[in-house]
Amino acid sequence: MALKQKIRTSMKKVNGDLLTPISIFLRLRGKRKFLLESSAKYEGNGRYSFIGANPRKTYSGNDAHLQDLSHLTNKQYHYEGEIISLLKQVMPRVTSNTEYPLTGGGIGYIHALPAALHEAVPVLQFHVYDTLIIFDHLTDEIAVFHTNIEAEQVEPNIDQLIDELFTASTLDDTDYTLHSLQQESPQLTTAGFSGDAFALYRNLRVQEAAAYMYYMEFDECTIVGTSSRSFLQIRDGALSTTNEEANLDTLCQTDSIEKQNTAQHGVLSPAFHAIDAVKQLMPEDGLIGYIGFNGQVDFTTPAKTLTIIGDKAYIQTTTDASDFTLGALMKG
Repeated sequence: MALKQKIRTSMKKVNGDLLTPISIFLRLRGKRKFLLESSAKYEGNGRYSFIGANPRKTYSGNDAHLQDLSHLTNKQYHYEGEIISLLKQVMPRVTSNTEYPLTGGGIGYIHALPAALHEAVPVLQFHVYDTLIIFDHLTDEIAVFHTNIEAEQVEPNIDQLIDELFTASTLDDTDYTLHSLQQESPQLTTAGFSGDAFALYRNLRVQEAAAYMYYMEFDECTIVGTSSRSFLQIRDGALSTTNEEANLDTLCQTDSIEKQNTAQHGVLSPAFHAIDAVKQLMPEDGLIGYIGFNGQVDFTTPAKTLTIIGDKAYIQTTTDASDFTLGALMKG
C-alpha cells in the first residue's frame, strides 16, 4: 500500500484483482450510491470504473433556482439565476494532477430526464462526492481518493474503507420486475417496476453493453442507462465533442480547432471553465456524466435510460438508440 498526502487530498492504492466494480458497489456502505463504468469492448473509454456513496453535497435546480444542500450539516442554500451558471459558481475547484480523469466532483445530469418528470424531479441534479473508489481495469488496482472540500468535515478512514471492500459480505442476489409496457411517445415508454434497481442495471449492462454505463441514486429517483458515445469530454484542457454543428470559435483557441470524422476537437481557452463549455454545447437531449473538481468533464446523452420513481419506470430513448429492445429486460 502507498499513501500519498497533499494539501487537500489523500489517496491509497491496493491490489484489487479479487474484486470487480459490481462487487465493490455491493460491499460499499452508504446512501446515494453511484457507479460509472464502460464495457470492456470499448478499450478507449473503459480503463476506469468509478464508485461512490454518501455525497458531501447535492446541487439541484429547476428553472432559475439552484439549491445547495450540505449532507454534513443539513443546511440548505438557495440561489437565483441561470442554473448552469450557478452550478459553475458553487462547484468546488481543487487542482489535482493525477493519472485519473476523475478523483472527486459532481455526478449527475442536466435536462436529461423526460419532460413528463419535470414536476417530480429537478431538471438539474448533481451529487458532490469527496471520496471516490477508482477501479483500474488495466492494472487491477483500486485507488481510494479523498478530497477535503469543507473545513469542518471529518477525514474518512481510508484503511477502514478498503478493509470493508475486501471483508464485507456481498449481499444475496436480488431481482426486479418490469412489466405492463405503455408507449407514451416515440421516445418514452412507461412500465410497472418493483424490486431492486441495481439488479435492473446489472441486466442492462449485459444486454446493452456500451462505452458509457451509469447507475445513480437520487432521493427522488434512480437512473440507470447506457450510451454508445461521449458527447462532451474535457481533459487537461483538451475539448472533444460529437456535436458536429457546434461553433467552438469562442470556447477554444482558434488555431487548435479541428474536425475528425464525426467529432470536433480543440483546446479550451484559459478564459473559460469546463462548465462554460457544458452550457454552450448543451444538446436537446440533455447530458449525464460528471464534472470533476479538477475541471475535467465527461458527458454522454441519455440514449437508453430508465428513470425509476417508486413503482414506475420511465424508459427513454434518443433518436440514435433505435436499436433499444426491451424484451431482454422484461420480467414479470
